[in-house]
Amino acid sequence: MEFDKKEAEIVNRAIQGWEDESRISKELAAELRGSYSVRNANVDAIAIYALISAVSCGLLAFGALVLDEKWIELLRKRWGFSENIVGILFTAVAGLFVYLAKRRLSKTKGAKISHEVYNIAIILTVAIAITYWTRGLLDGPGNYALPLLFAALAYGGIAIFLRSTLLWVAAVIALAGWWGAQTHYWSGGGFRFMGMNYPLRMTVFGLAVWASSLIIGKIPSMAFMRDVTYTVGLILFLIAGWTLSIFGNYADYEAWKLLKQSDFWFWALGFTLILAGMLYYAFQYKQETLRDLCLVFFLLNIYTRYFEYFWDRTNAGIFFALLALSFWFVAKKAEQWRGKTAG
Repeated sequence: MEFDKKEAEIVNRAIQGWEDESRISKELAAELRGSYSVRNANVDAIAIYALISAVSCGLLAFGALVLDEKWIELLRKRWGFSENIVGILFTAVAGLFVYLAKRRLSKTKGAKISHEVYNIAIILTVAIAITYWTRGLLDGPGNYALPLLFAALAYGGIAIFLRSTLLWVAAVIALAGWWGAQTHYWSGGGFRFMGMNYPLRMTVFGLAVWASSLIIGKIPSMAFMRDVTYTVGLILFLIAGWTLSIFGNYADYEAWKLLKQSDFWFWALGFTLILAGMLYYAFQYKQETLRDLCLVFFLLNIYTRYFEYFWDRTNAGIFFALLALSFWFVAKKAEQWRGKTAG
């Protein structure tokens, strides 16, 4: 059994405590200490950096080949393939990748990061397949909602099949895109849907995704996605809420630029109060993810309000000194929380 350095220290302290209290013999303590090893953190770091580099190079290669050179279109026109044929071909390729990923998963259960990197190929091929299928079968006036919905369903189904959190994140992002495009379509091309502008609509969507983690956690086949759904939904909710605190429920950008930011003070106050309430709850019930994200957005909220109301009235040196102080305070608190956790 392998532990990282921090986990090994905790286990070692527990064994030492049991030995000191005579709950276990010295022989058993020695046997327990020999039953685990400390993972090489440097090797892990190198592996992670190498995988990040592989992902980056893969995405750059995909962009260079597909987006810049448009080689698929060149080959399609040269060989006279219809868009439906290209959709069928990439569906087959995506199916092959899913099959290989499933077989790979059953053979190597521990390499989660490399599995997720491999799943990027599935995300890209599914996206291309859906793009060509919808271009070939749908004859709509530029409505991107259906392709995004199909992508969300495809990614979600494959994520459950492969138990992939990365594919599930892709499904949630695609669903967010569908929500924005579909509400735009339902509103007849306007910027309001049921009286809500884009930031307010996305705030509602983020809240729905965040709340859905409670339901997902109770479904056995989807329980492994509860934490990532919670985190992604919370991030979407906070980003949309922060945007809402700036623009309010205003749908005309040109008219918004003519208004004073103080006209939206109640949206800013509402977002601040919500963040404060969430922070209180997070500290009270030791919700670490909620605490950390809310702290980041609370600071972002403070700086946003500064730029809105006080940028022209405050010395820049004082502002950046306060900024440095606040980051120092956050770093200090983080060290204290880490010390308490380790203790």
